[in-house]
Amino acid sequence: MRISNENGLTRRALLGSGVGAAAGLVSWPARANLPGKVRVGAINPSSGVLAFPGQACVRGIDAGAKFAKEKFGIDMEIIHADTQSRPENGRIAAENLIRQGCTVLIGAWDSGATISALQAAEAAKVPMVVHIASATQVTSQGFTQVFRYYPTSLTVVRKSLIELKSLLSPLKDVPTSAAIMHLNNTMGQSTAASIDQAWKEVDVPLKIAQYIPYDEKARDLSVEVAKAKASGADALISVTRVNDAIMIIRECVKQGWNPKLIFSPNSNGVQDKAYYDALGKYGDGAILSTLWSNPKAPDAAAILKQFAADYPNDWLDANSGCAFEAVQIVADAVSRAGSSESVAIHAALKATDMTPILMSSGRIKFDASGQNMGSDVTLLQGQNGKPRVVAPQAVAEATLQYPLVPFNSR
Repeated sequence: MRISNENGLTRRALLGSGVGAAAGLVSWPARANLPGKVRVGAINPSSGVLAFPGQACVRGIDAGAKFAKEKFGIDMEIIHADTQSRPENGRIAAENLIRQGCTVLIGAWDSGATISALQAAEAAKVPMVVHIASATQVTSQGFTQVFRYYPTSLTVVRKSLIELKSLLSPLKDVPTSAAIMHLNNTMGQSTAASIDQAWKEVDVPLKIAQYIPYDEKARDLSVEVAKAKASGADALISVTRVNDAIMIIRECVKQGWNPKLIFSPNSNGVQDKAYYDALGKYGDGAILSTLWSNPKAPDAAAILKQFAADYPNDWLDANSGCAFEAVQIVADAVSRAGSSESVAIHAALKATDMTPILMSSGRIKFDASGQNMGSDVTLLQGQNGKPRVVAPQAVAEATLQYPLVPFNSR
């Protein structure tokens, strides 16, 4: 993975060697009562099976640092570390970054890698802002250095199902049963358990026909999709990363399965450019829940314009958006702390009470466990090759298209 700064300089990020890639920033006039350069470690899976979202997070963090320099006057040296999509590498990455003088961390996208990294952060007393990682364990194991921006899987699923139920209530010929396909990793198992709990709490009027777990490194999901089809379900609920979301749709097309509804709570797929690049017309119709940017935020238009200029071949999705927001959380804390020291940043993060700069996620404020109490969730549907907001109604930009257009009719 190569990281470039505004002046075109590059350094290669090496996880095992302890050498990071610093994204240098243009010099700005110093502001009063602010610390000097703050060294921030960013941990993401920028290679391996999770490379698509991991690289999106790298873009969001670099864009966030550039924006925060102007917004808060905080000079951040971002040092990136790649977990290579291996959960156990989270701790290795965190330890390397801390040895390089990082006094605050951001990471690690994957729940397993995040928990692993938090062990190192806890030992070194270095605060870590979690931009994405939804497993309950992230904030339920007593870590004192964790500040998770992203909601728990149960919160995402519960709010998602409430919105989905509302969308389906006025429709005719709604599905009667659903097959649940899910990753069997930390995030997938946590989300599947959350579905089981929230399904009953929300009283979703669909019977769950079957739970079908699969390995995140699977290269073929034909057997799993065949099981879902054979269950008789007329809706598919999938908990996915990008690669497996693509594989599932391709198998539905190949096997001639046309569920009325495909819904992915707390997942990747519909939000990601790689999904549409791979699937073309078959990418439309599925629904996904996530955090998303708020077009009404004061700085949103400028941020999106700058992002498009810096990354013309990509768009700002939930991965890059949450990563961008995490940098603003760090910058806000450093600004209030007036220090680049871990202890001061930690104290400031505990007192965080801010409106998101970009994302539609509710006010950012951490509880005693380090969990952000703001948790607004957005429902997206693939329409005309892009994700469109269909709920909540207050921010919707498109109307739900239902039922799913049969794949063999496209």
